[in-house]
Amino acid sequence: HYMLKEIHEQPETITATLRGRITPTGVRLGGLEQIADELDGVRRVIFTACGTSWHAGQIGAYLVEELARIPASVEYASEWRYRDPVLPGGTLVVAISQSGETADTLAAIELARTRNCPTLGIVNTVGSSIARGTDAGIYLHAGPEIGVASTKAFTSQVVALTLFALWMGGRRGLDADETRRYTAALKALPAQVAEVLERDGEIEALARRLLDHDNFLYLGRGYSFPVALEGALKLKEISYVHAEGFSAAEMKHGPIALIDENMPV
Repeated sequence: HYMLKEIHEQPETITATLRGRITPTGVRLGGLEQIADELDGVRRVIFTACGTSWHAGQIGAYLVEELARIPASVEYASEWRYRDPVLPGGTLVVAISQSGETADTLAAIELARTRNCPTLGIVNTVGSSIARGTDAGIYLHAGPEIGVASTKAFTSQVVALTLFALWMGGRRGLDADETRRYTAALKALPAQVAEVLERDGEIEALARRLLDHDNFLYLGRGYSFPVALEGALKLKEISYVHAEGFSAAEMKHGPIALIDENMPV
């Protein structure tokens, strides 16, 4: 019941993440203003996160490269914190976490700080450890997350990351018409999400059809690849069913061998 409630809250939570942040000329992110000058000197962005937040970070990295033309990558905080990463000057480290308390992500931020890298937090929980431990940040305003598997926080993270990429791009000469195209699409999003959720009967019918399968493949390319990974993770978390996400282009390099008439894709 909690999960359904949170899934159906997404039109409101996306609206909350956008509220007051889209202007007639672009994007305003008050939480970044105090370090805006420092962010102008950034030459590389590393997103660090765990689980669902890592998938959002992967989308964020694509967005930052496309809109701000800055090299961007995403690291599992649980791995990155135990490495000795190369962090040259001009590297920005962005931590993404729903709770703002994820231990590995917090440790990754500490690592960045010891290397004198500017840090940002993209978190949902106000006053959380990651919010306090970063130089600046963006709150999601998605409301408390009750269900164990993240739903509304993931979509709010993607929206916040899109705003961040537009904000960075706007300061680096992103075309004004392109910015408006994105902000118009963001404004249209809550109604589009509501439209999809109204089709929950069709989705339930599909679930009933697939109920007896034990393995699932989720495929996507480009921005849809991290979404495929997230879809597979959700099925595992909520249904305890084995699922894998793949880049559709990588299917032919091995995983296609797993497909038979019993494998939903």
